[in-house]
Amino acid sequence: MKMHNQHWINQEKKFLKAIKNVEIPNSKLEKVDYVEIKSQQDLNNIPDGGGCYWIWTNEPVIHTLHKNSPPHELNSGQIIYNGIAKDDVKGRVFHHLFGFEDAGWSGISMDIYKNNSQSHRKKAMSASGKVPYILENKIIKRGNKKKNITKGDNVKVLSPIKTKTQLLTLNLSNDERDFINSTNHSKYYFRNGINIVENKHKNYSFKVFFITGLSSLYLEFIEKKWRENGLPRLCSYSTGR
Repeated sequence: MKMHNQHWINQEKKFLKAIKNVEIPNSKLEKVDYVEIKSQQDLNNIPDGGGCYWIWTNEPVIHTLHKNSPPHELNSGQIIYNGIAKDDVKGRVFHHLFGFEDAGWSGISMDIYKNNSQSHRKKAMSASGKVPYILENKIIKRGNKKKNITKGDNVKVLSPIKTKTQLLTLNLSNDERDFINSTNHSKYYFRNGINIVENKHKNYSFKVFFITGLSSLYLEFIEKKWRENGLPRLCSYSTGR
């Protein structure tokens, strides 16, 4: 039987060579259009259709949903999320930034959900399972020459949020703090999406960078390559949602 596998390996080499010099946005998104979002009407400045997008804010986001390095600070703020919406960037951003409290899904996990969660929501605190991380000081018990760390050093390490004390270090509103302090749940959840006109967020700036009208293949390439600059804090995975 004739084997064809090597033929496709050779084709892949041609493909990778062809895309090697294809440009993607740089870490500062310098050639990417953006709009500052203050109201739902501002979303009309994003063209209809699918594309890729990045959400920037100067609101403090202390927690991270992963252990990868985030992108560097940008214009006194940070890119907290990026993603692909193959059909509707405008609609996806609406769910992220103008979501209602009981929304079933969104990638922006910043606010504490105060009701009984019966849908897909990311945990904000739990003694077990997948939870976000915060930086905490830790006394090193064992040195690491490669990292230039010696025993007894006080260093910052990413720690999973397993206690209410840790949870209360997040950037929270007074209402959120009161809710956490007055309850004793074993698990707390993030709300799916935020509403930037609410008191907690309305004094901060939010910008959406976007590219629309591209093929799915190029969109996925941009997302994967751009994340080599760092994975935004509120993205769950290195690729995809």
